[in-house]
Amino acid sequence: MPVFTKVQNGILVVTVDGDYTSGELKRVGSAGLENPALADPVHVLLDMSGAAGISRRSPDELRATADHFAAYGDRVAAAAILAPDDLSYGLMRMGETFFASRGKVAKVFRTRGEALAWLEGLQGQSTEQGGAE
Repeated sequence: MPVFTKVQNGILVVTVDGDYTSGELKRVGSAGLENPALADPVHVLLDMSGAAGISRRSPDELRATADHFAAYGDRVAAAAILAPDDLSYGLMRMGETFFASRGKVAKVFRTRGEALAWLEGLQGQSTEQGGAE
């Protein structure tokens, strides 16, 4: 199975490793978001570093995937997308834009460390804001 999830420090990590379909990404990602062990809202790392066939993704397919995950509303706080090569980075920047157009926060990164640091910083902001209420 080329798409799988795990929880790392409260972050849902969705990893794509190999040739995948958008349907599989949506199905596995949705199952991860529905994990009751994750605190609300969920910060997501979409790791595309092992994805194959990414060049076959159309703008419509990227938009549909962004729409699917944006439909989770407040359950998704933010998404970091790991895309280390030029082609996947460019395509995921398009996906970032589609996600942002739905009122969601997303950012593409070249390294896992940068992506996790950004998400962990956002988690800290959420905790500080939540604790002040």
